[in-house]
Amino acid sequence: MTFEPETKKKGQLFIMDANAVTQAIRDGKSIAGQDLSGLNLDNIDFSGADLTGCNFNKTSLKNANLSKVKLINCDLRLADLSRANLFHADLTGSKLRRANLTGSIRMGCTVKRSALKGAYIAGEVAYLED
Repeated sequence: MTFEPETKKKGQLFIMDANAVTQAIRDGKSIAGQDLSGLNLDNIDFSGADLTGCNFNKTSLKNANLSKVKLINCDLRLADLSRANLFHADLTGSKLRRANLTGSIRMGCTVKRSALKGAYIAGEVAYLED
């Protein structure tokens, strides 16, 4: 079952409501590939969800539960993942440039082929090659 977002039109951009995202997750719908950029998704529980290909650019995910989540090929540039639970999350191929991962739980997290250049990790800035 795929999520058909209720959207509001603003110029040519479509903005998904954070409540619609939460409801879709509760209903067991897939939101893979959705544009969730710029939303405030603090404290959301995405545990075990498939979020492959989602755009989280400039999204706030503070204290989010992202344990065992598939975040494959996602855009997480400038996302705030501070204090997020990324336990066994799969971030393969994701863009994390200048993302804030301060205080996040990253045990067992997979970051193969991920762009981490400039990401803030526990007060440090990652200067890794792409």
